[in-house]
Amino acid sequence: MRTTKKICFVLLAAILTGCSTTPKVIADVVEQLPSQPAEKVVVYNTDERVPRGAKPIGKVNVTDGGMTPAYKCLYGSMLALAVRKTAECGGNALHVDEHRTPNFFTSSCHRIWGTMYVLPDSLVSGDAPSTLLLLEEEKDRELLAMTQEQIKRREKALDNPDNIFKVNVGPSWITSELQTPTKTYKNVRGIALELGYQHLWRSGIGIGFSYLYHSTSFDEAYGVKLHYFGPSVVYGIKLGDSWRMDGALGLGCSVYMEEAKNTMVSKNFESSVGILGQIGIEYMLSKSIGIGIQFNSFTMSMKRPAGIDTSKYDFYGIKRIDAQFGLRFYI
Repeated sequence: MRTTKKICFVLLAAILTGCSTTPKVIADVVEQLPSQPAEKVVVYNTDERVPRGAKPIGKVNVTDGGMTPAYKCLYGSMLALAVRKTAECGGNALHVDEHRTPNFFTSSCHRIWGTMYVLPDSLVSGDAPSTLLLLEEEKDRELLAMTQEQIKRREKALDNPDNIFKVNVGPSWITSELQTPTKTYKNVRGIALELGYQHLWRSGIGIGFSYLYHSTSFDEAYGVKLHYFGPSVVYGIKLGDSWRMDGALGLGCSVYMEEAKNTMVSKNFESSVGILGQIGIEYMLSKSIGIGIQFNSFTMSMKRPAGIDTSKYDFYGIKRIDAQFGLRFYI
């Protein structure tokens, strides 16, 4: 058993380690020469020409190794890898033939394809700053710019309205089995209404309060009505200039009622603690109003009805999901 656990641990560690890789450097050398100091390699960008007299010795490309973190494959870092490989192959000049910037669909890395050259000593200036030193400075600038951009993105993502009022309505389904003296019901559809309020702080965390009403009619002579009201913990984030997403987890008071059709006579009344989970996305039409969709998960435990065998249920009560659409008011 211990051996099996060790094997599983090693495999898990290998998988987790393999999820984060380093960039991949590949060189195709026509002529292998003695290596040279990487500090002496001259770099020519895509819009620059290599001087006459330069001799090509092969190709080099530096690409994403697969799931490489963006900070490990900035342009300065990737170009430095190509420079070191050029020096290792005996070249003292590198021409960047193609440079692809990070792309959401293909790679989070800068990718470089280049040609390695040998320049005559007369074309190599000994007074020029080290290429690797310049690339190290470029990498520092990129890291600073990336950090500043991440800070701006986070600030923008947490730029939520302070107060949000919600009005939602939509279909609702009781997914748990509901026993009656004559029949067992499951996946009964009804309609749900919500009135909600949220207050968010600058951290994106906030508090809220929700009232939910659910109504379902059965084939028999009665229907079910559910009421829920209670506080919740909320987290909200902006996905762009106009899109928002939020989620909430609440604990409150739930009321279950069975009513005869077309009357207000209650056949059964029960109150209990209810658990509410919510997730929603919305579009801000303006700074004052928006529209959104929201999905709710609701659970309420109930007393087992007398005279009905419910022993097969470990949990007896109401489990419900809602899909709602509605308005948002921002203050």
